[in-house]
Amino acid sequence: MNSDAPGTSAELNIAVDPAPHPLAYRFAVLAATKSGWCGGDSAYAVELAGGRERLWLFSDTLLTGGRMVNNCVVVEDIARGELRTVLGGTPAEPGALVSPQNTTGPDGLSRWLWTGHGIAIEDPGTPTDQHRLWVFYQEYQATVPDEQKAEWDFAWTQSVLVELSLPDLREIGRTPITDGTGVQWGAAVHREGDDLLVYGVADEGENKHLLLATTSAVRPGSAWRYHTADGSWSARPGDAARLLTGVSNEFNVLPLPDGDDGGWLLVTSDTTRPHGSWPIVAYRAPHPAGPWSGPQLVLDPPENEGTRYAYNPSFLHLAGQSYLLAYNVNALFSEVLSDEAIYRPRFHRVQLGTQALL
Repeated sequence: MNSDAPGTSAELNIAVDPAPHPLAYRFAVLAATKSGWCGGDSAYAVELAGGRERLWLFSDTLLTGGRMVNNCVVVEDIARGELRTVLGGTPAEPGALVSPQNTTGPDGLSRWLWTGHGIAIEDPGTPTDQHRLWVFYQEYQATVPDEQKAEWDFAWTQSVLVELSLPDLREIGRTPITDGTGVQWGAAVHREGDDLLVYGVADEGENKHLLLATTSAVRPGSAWRYHTADGSWSARPGDAARLLTGVSNEFNVLPLPDGDDGGWLLVTSDTTRPHGSWPIVAYRAPHPAGPWSGPQLVLDPPENEGTRYAYNPSFLHLAGQSYLLAYNVNALFSEVLSDEAIYRPRFHRVQLGTQALL
């Protein structure tokens, strides 16, 4: 969809600082300690109340010695500029923070969870022991036995909504999302009052489609409604409409400040291009469901070359017109093992608005 959305300007002014954001250095320092995270992908950010801490949700995470776990959380102390890794398992045998109910399917093939987006629910007046982190995880399974498995031998099975305590990130419960749609729910989430906007992806390989649902922000996972083709909401999962084609499996959707004429912003990899050449683009809409105008180029990652590729950006509002862009970089597993810095997110400050910037 390339037509201008009513109620929004055709384009935003986007200025990406070419210098790495200081977070890139902080993650490099964390990796150098060999105490946990040495590299990883996804890099979803979840802000905690009070602005003191931020949680970074990672999928596959490289640990010291070339060991890999399928997910973790890195806690950022914003004031001190410090990072620490939260894993599952034990110090001697670290594992994923959250594992599937069964790590082996009925077919004997391995299963694991990769993170989606999440949200912290810390409403004023709520006792601190009831503060929660809700994260959508995507469960995958190997398509061949582990001893035969290559880097792309896997398939998605279901989305799982996991409830974690704050601040200790202890699992309290989980809810498999078995709505029969085949949609990977939780690619992006955003709270709007008592509603939690939940964006999903219908992944058909080369074609990845955007969908939208809502659930309760007070008790996520209940009272689901799905955005339909006629712009209404339905309790029937099969009524969910495809709103846009060409998104990545992970992205962010967030409201724009009124000073930028308001509306909503979606930042994603442009998967209409061949894999390995995906630019990072933005779409704009007057409403959370669209209609989406764009795409507008944000960044053509320089890492898209040879066996390396950039994918799955996240976009975080800092203050005013200042935003933080993070995106993942990967390569052949043998290359990552020989140079773990390849597998660390890139971070850049972005100035974004309707007026001239920088």
